Amino acid sequence: MSAMTCRVPTSKRAVLTAIFLLLASLLLGTRPVDATDTVGNSVPERVSVQIQRTDSAHWLATVTLTNAEIIAAMTLPFRWSGRGILIDSVSYVQTRVEYFALKTFLPDSAAQTILIGLVPDLGMGLPPLEPGEGTILRMYYTGHSSAPATSLRMDTTFIRPHNTLQLVTPDVRSIVPRFEVVAAPSPPVQQ
Repeated sequence: MSAMTCRVPTSKRAVLTAIFLLLASLLLGTRPVDATDTVGNSVPERVSVQIQRTDSAHWLATVTLTNAEIIAAMTLPFRWSGRGILIDSVSYVQTRVEYFALKTFLPDSAAQTILIGLVPDLGMGLPPLEPGEGTILRMYYTGHSSAPATSLRMDTTFIRPHNTLQLVTPDVRSIVPRFEVVAAPSPPVQQ
């Protein structure tokens, strides 16, 4: 297992919950900016998920962020659907957020949700995420080999106590990005 791949033992859930409550309290005081501004202009911030079946019992969900603003924190709550499909791990290796000081995830297999929190700096002088576009994480799922190829579906969700899809700028403005699931490239046709 890579040093940047995370699996959450049950004993660490209390610590992760405390971190998310701290982040939630910081984010509650922010003023949300929707995917459009006050005059109706589109805001370019976008979170995209691309789902690929990697073999008969495994899926990869690649999460991409497009941001025009500098980002100091992210809350990414996702819900997946698919009978018998479980989250296996999350990897930040070779992504835009690999250097972040805080990269956490809290899966709930019974509710089929995962809460991801990302903060670049915790007093170590690391820079915030600059504007750009690219992969920020990869989620790996395992299921039954008999599941249909389209059986894993993803969406954003609300996770208690106050976790919604949002990005936070260094000046503590909240941005609610657009969310989309994009089609995976088709596998090459076998001749």
